[in-house]
Amino acid sequence: MTSTLTLGLRARNAAPTRRRYQICLIHPFDPRGQKVGGLETYIRDFITFHPDDTDLLFVGVDSVGDLKLGEIRRLTFRGRDFDFLPILRYTDQQAREAAKTIRSSLTGQFFSALLRHFIPVSRLIRERGCTVDLRRVEFSWLPTLLRRPYVQMLHGEGAPKLQMDSLLRKYSFVHNFGERFAVSTSSHFLCVNPFITERLKNTYPSQKDKIDTLWTWVNTDIFKPQPFADSTDPFRVIFAGRLDEFKDPPLMFRTIARLREKLKGKLEFHYIGTSDPHRFAEFAAIEDITVRHGFKDALGMASTLANAHAGILTSEFEGMPRCVLETLAVGRPTVAVHLPQLEAVIHDGRSGYLIPRSNSRDEMVEALADRFVDVRNAIDSGTLDPFDVAGAIADFTPATQLARVYTYHQQIQDARGLTPSPAH
Repeated sequence: MTSTLTLGLRARNAAPTRRRYQICLIHPFDPRGQKVGGLETYIRDFITFHPDDTDLLFVGVDSVGDLKLGEIRRLTFRGRDFDFLPILRYTDQQAREAAKTIRSSLTGQFFSALLRHFIPVSRLIRERGCTVDLRRVEFSWLPTLLRRPYVQMLHGEGAPKLQMDSLLRKYSFVHNFGERFAVSTSSHFLCVNPFITERLKNTYPSQKDKIDTLWTWVNTDIFKPQPFADSTDPFRVIFAGRLDEFKDPPLMFRTIARLREKLKGKLEFHYIGTSDPHRFAEFAAIEDITVRHGFKDALGMASTLANAHAGILTSEFEGMPRCVLETLAVGRPTVAVHLPQLEAVIHDGRSGYLIPRSNSRDEMVEALADRFVDVRNAIDSGTLDPFDVAGAIADFTPATQLARVYTYHQQIQDARGLTPSPAH
C-alpha cells in the first residue's frame, strides 16, 4: 500500500548519504493489540506513515504477553518496521476495566515502569539522538530530565467540568501540573482543536508561540467512499468508540429509540467498540435492534461503517472525533449534537446535520431523530452522494496533518545536530 503522503515523503530520500532522523514514541499502548481510540489510532498511523528516512523507537506496553520486557524487538506493522521496547505487560482486558487508583491504572503503572527502566530507555534515546513524541503530559518529565527536545500533544483529557471515564476527573491536579510543565519544556505543544489551543495560549501567554492546533485525520488509503446499499430497509445508524459518560450514551440511545418509532421499527443500531452498553438503563429499549461488533481493526472498521447508512455523535466534548472523520470518509453522513469543530466537516444536508444544544433533552432527541429521517429520505431519493459526503474531510488526511509532526521533529534535529550517522 503506497499513499500519496508516503510518496511525497520518500521523494526527499534521493541523496544516498542523507543522515537519518530518529524519533522515540512513548505511550502506554501496544499497536498489535485491540485497544481503539484517537490516541491509539495516532500511534498506529504514526508508524504507518513515518518517512523512509526516519527510524522509530517505540517505548510501550506488551498487551499480548509474548515479548520480554526491557528487550528491543524489531516489529512490522502494516508493512512498516519499527523498534519496540515493551516495559510493561498489561492486557487489553485490563485496559478495559476501570482502575480505582492511580497506582493501579495503566498510566500509573506505565509511569512506574518508566522509572524502573529509566537507565536503558534513557541510554537508547541518547545513543540514537532521538527527539521524543508524547501523547500524555504525565510523561513529559522523561525527555526533560534527559535534555532531549520533545513534541507534546494534548488530546483534551482533564478539561474542566466534563465527565470522564478515568481517574483524571478525580486527580485532575496531576494532569494540570503535567500540562503546565509540558507547555514550558516542550519544543512544540499541539492541541486537537483550536478551542483548546486558544485556552492554552491565554493561560500561558509567554509560551503561545509554541502552541498550535493539530487536527486529527483519517487514513484515506483505508477509509474510502462506498456506494449506499440498495435499500434503507432497515435503516442502519452506527457509532464507533468508547461509551464514555461525556459521549452521552443515554442521549444516543434515546435518539435511536425515538427514531425507531418514526421509522416504524425499520431500524438497526450498530456499535463498534468494547464498552458495555448495559450499564446505561436507556440501552434496554434498543437492545433488540442493536448489533454489537466489538473490536475492529482499520479495515474491519471501514467495511462495517460502509455497511451503515449514517453515523451518530452526541458527545458533550471531543477533540476532532476520529469516528466522525472515518464515517464521513466512507461516504456516510453523520448527525451530531453541535460541537464547534464539527462545523468544519458536517455541513447540513450535504454531509449530515448538526443539532443545536438545548436545555431540553427531549428537544434534542426529537431534532436528532428528525434529521436522521431527512438523511434516509435523501438516500432513498438519490440526492445524497457518498463521494460528496467524503469530500468534507479533504483537509483531514495524513498528508495535511500528520506530516506536520514529522516536519517538527526533522527541523529540531536539523537545527540541533541531533541526528546520528546511519550506522547508529
